[in-house]
Amino acid sequence: MSQPLAATPRHPGSFARGIPVRTLGVLSASVIALPLGAVGAQAAPLPTPKPTVTLPDALDVAPPYQKGFRCLSNAQPGPVAFAKLLNETYGTHVYGILRTCAAEHGEGRALDWMINAKDPESLALGNAITRWLAAPDSQGRLGAMAKRLGINYIIWNRQQWRAYDPARGWAPYYGVSPHTDHIHISFNWDGAYKRNSWWTGTAVTTPLTGPTGVVPPAAPVMTASGYPWLKQGATGVEVMLAQKVIGVTADGSFGPLTATALGGWQSGHGVAATKELDNATWTKMVSLGAVPSRTSTASELEKYAGTTLRVGSSGEAVKALQKAIGKLTVDGSYGPLTEARVKEYQKSKGLAVTGVTDAAVWNALMGKSTTPPTSTTNPLAKYATTTLRLWSRGEAVSALQKAIGKLAVDGSYGMLTEARVKEYQKSKGLAVTGVTDAKVWAALMAPVAPAPTPPPPSTTTSPLAKYATTTLRLWSRGEAVSALQKAIGKLAVDGSYGMLTEARVKEYQKSKGLAVTGVTDAKVWAALMAPVAPAPTPPPPSGTTTTSTSTEFTTVKSTTLRTGSTGAAVKTLQRGLGGLVVDGAFGSRTLAAVKAFQTSAALSATGVVDTRTWDALELKVHPLLPYWGTVLKRGSTGTAVKALQGALRITADGSFGAQTETAVREAQKAAALTQTGVVGTVTWKAIEARMPR
Repeated sequence: MSQPLAATPRHPGSFARGIPVRTLGVLSASVIALPLGAVGAQAAPLPTPKPTVTLPDALDVAPPYQKGFRCLSNAQPGPVAFAKLLNETYGTHVYGILRTCAAEHGEGRALDWMINAKDPESLALGNAITRWLAAPDSQGRLGAMAKRLGINYIIWNRQQWRAYDPARGWAPYYGVSPHTDHIHISFNWDGAYKRNSWWTGTAVTTPLTGPTGVVPPAAPVMTASGYPWLKQGATGVEVMLAQKVIGVTADGSFGPLTATALGGWQSGHGVAATKELDNATWTKMVSLGAVPSRTSTASELEKYAGTTLRVGSSGEAVKALQKAIGKLTVDGSYGPLTEARVKEYQKSKGLAVTGVTDAAVWNALMGKSTTPPTSTTNPLAKYATTTLRLWSRGEAVSALQKAIGKLAVDGSYGMLTEARVKEYQKSKGLAVTGVTDAKVWAALMAPVAPAPTPPPPSTTTSPLAKYATTTLRLWSRGEAVSALQKAIGKLAVDGSYGMLTEARVKEYQKSKGLAVTGVTDAKVWAALMAPVAPAPTPPPPSGTTTTSTSTEFTTVKSTTLRTGSTGAAVKTLQRGLGGLVVDGAFGSRTLAAVKAFQTSAALSATGVVDTRTWDALELKVHPLLPYWGTVLKRGSTGTAVKALQGALRITADGSFGAQTETAVREAQKAAALTQTGVVGTVTWKAIEARMPR
């Protein structure tokens, strides 16, 4: 999980002899301590860490696997405290936590505690620590101490143990690093913030799903330019705005590449090369017309008069509100403090005290009548200046979901909504950011002439002819879907147009030179009915054979499960969710796990397992499933290559070059496959099996 430390740690009793040096980021300073006495086969049993509070009888709930994807700038308190606890108990070892944008390390919630598995005494210590964490307690509850500490999973000496799936036990680990020179411990968000019973004496019953709401990021310092002073580690729309100016990927994450490019831009424009977005830099960008001015007067509120804001809203409209209403940090996030200030203002102006910023509030701020403005003809117009992004909530999100289609209208901007926005942006030639900004709203409101309907196929003998004018898309169901799945091939015929069906349609459209939309329209039906002479298929390279894309979920996805259900489908569900006894009985614990998973997947938390829940769970268990049928080799480019590189934990630039080929060969070697460097279904599955779950 780490890169090659600048010091070789020593443990009392020679536990750390010969540990390779590695670079870990945040390190403990001291690496030498006096011996505590012999440890090993000839010594007394090793001590175990002791809590400072009385542990409750109840055990903390272990959430599903929480993958790290953010770029944060601080080591979280939980991993730091546990590293110090281990050092207090067993002697000082080097440890590392934070690494730039590197999965859970990038979020400051993964610990690498250095210890050498090749030394017998150190191996015994590492085994003792990891088995203590994973062991059952007196009530037989697996991984009790890991759950009390909020641990996500552990990797040590070529083995991995998962707190969210303890029944799986210690399983082989085939990652690039064998973890023989350190114990890797990934913490969930409760463990990251020391919210678990080991530290508090109270068991966690409702797990956190992310960093927001516990330790909110500090509002950035505002510069005279009207823009925030931002440094490496910052994220958000202002970072994205600057990235577009300096010519790097506008992903909204201020990393090393952005800093380097920014320094070059500053030097080239006569600004001190601080590699920070400071006042001088923003001012220069404004003067060049590269970014809009933010120093206009309060009259700028006019453009927000038709925008309704409430808790969960974010963006420029919120900043304008916070600046105009006063007594608030101008951070663009409509949280409880902003809501309270709005209520206070509404009360002072004799308005309805709702905490919602509507036309009456805007007009009062501008000194106008509080009569709401006449609504525009397009119902989306009032949101045209509202910026929405991942985890936004409210009326504007519901309007977006309804307008953009292919989504449940639940008012929650989850990962499915973000993915749909990216798909829409790509289809409209917009920057693919997943953020709903003015350009997305404008595209949604633009009148679109209906596409001409292609002539029906010349033949009426095909059994598909009766569906030729039927349009199918994600979540369609019925006889027409079954006919499509049977005709297009490589799919389970279950009558449900899920993500695998959509992916297969895209693959088919690409092969036929059609627009790759994933929607089955008249052109797709016509292509399916057209007589085509089969072309001979050359044999694929060894290790790249395209096998079935069916999974353990394929045969159960048409089954709806709820409290009281029993049988094999419930067992499949329980194994997929993890952290449950696989008994085939849908009880209260399974219900709670289903609801938690649905919430994390931005689905309605009904507790009923329907097709959409099955599809989302299948992607959780098999994150590379959409690419199983894709063959990649040196020279390939695109999103599939990025997914491959992300799974291999190398630079994800979307270009299959020498580094990617080397990593593929190493993965094939670890999985006992022929080392071709070419990725097909077998290799996809082997790489997926090595990913943390």
